[in-house]
Amino acid sequence: MKKILWIVIPAVLIAGLVVLSCQMQEEGSIHEAQQELMGTIVKIKAHGKGLSRERFDEVSRVAFGEIARLEKEMSEWIPESPISQAARFAGRKSVPVSEEIAAVIDLSLAVSRQTGGAFDISFKPLGRLWRVEKRKEPPREEEIWAALRLVDYRDILLDKGRRTLFLKRPGMAVGLGAIAKGYAVDRAARKMAEGGIRDFIIDAGGDLYFSGNKGGKPWTCGIQDPDRRGEQAIRLKVRTDCAVVTSGDYERYFDFQGRRYHHIIDTRTGYPATGTRSVTVLSRDPAVADAYATSFFILGPAKASEIAGRNPGLAFILIDDRGKVHRGGLVHEFVEEMAP
Repeated sequence: MKKILWIVIPAVLIAGLVVLSCQMQEEGSIHEAQQELMGTIVKIKAHGKGLSRERFDEVSRVAFGEIARLEKEMSEWIPESPISQAARFAGRKSVPVSEEIAAVIDLSLAVSRQTGGAFDISFKPLGRLWRVEKRKEPPREEEIWAALRLVDYRDILLDKGRRTLFLKRPGMAVGLGAIAKGYAVDRAARKMAEGGIRDFIIDAGGDLYFSGNKGGKPWTCGIQDPDRRGEQAIRLKVRTDCAVVTSGDYERYFDFQGRRYHHIIDTRTGYPATGTRSVTVLSRDPAVADAYATSFFILGPAKASEIAGRNPGLAFILIDDRGKVHRGGLVHEFVEEMAP
């Protein structure tokens, strides 16, 4: 599920690994690069005194490679991937999965249990039905109910010991799009740190991870105003290493008979979630932030606050459909809010 949150220095979106800029400043150099991965543009920006272009290219290439590797492993769009194989053999037999896939599915199921199914990686039949980029009107009700019968995280059987995955009913399929990108960002961040680069941002189509700072000054980012394209509703100064992930209804949608139908589907009803325009989730773990951004959008501020209250490492800023801003968890531990 696509998430959009802007960093303060925009980049031209083009495919492949591209050198964007090398800005020499008094306190150090800023280098940027990007690749098209996981269905979006992944950008890496790093700052460092004495950080050479060559060193940045070497380390960022490894980080991009890690994301590319995980995409092949976890994509439901690649027929040979274990995720695709699990759908092919749904209701018949289990399939082997890697340790990384097992870890992502295990986390997904934990979030599903905590959110009462608001987050559910077995949403794939619904997601395939709704594909808002190709629709001009909603699916028929009987189509929605047919897809809903195949959605239930409790029918996903993961054997962590044997590392196998079994989908109980024929026709079931899982999609890791609402969590795998965050997981990949986390792994890419580790590669950057292992390469000796401490101060950087990774932006995977709005799944942001911030590490360190920019020459002693905090990194900053902004939450888009859902009603004003190109404008920020809230600016954030990042206080600590963390992920900042936003889900919104304003990027992928169609309008029909005066109503907006967007891509964030409530798996409990089969229809796009209502009541929320955007939610930004803060966590030290990008995969956790990714999963809860979808969940909190669907659940709304009250239930999101309850969950964030039980998880100290989780916080959010939510804008509802009346434009009211809600906050939950210890937002101030991650970011400082500024006027846009």
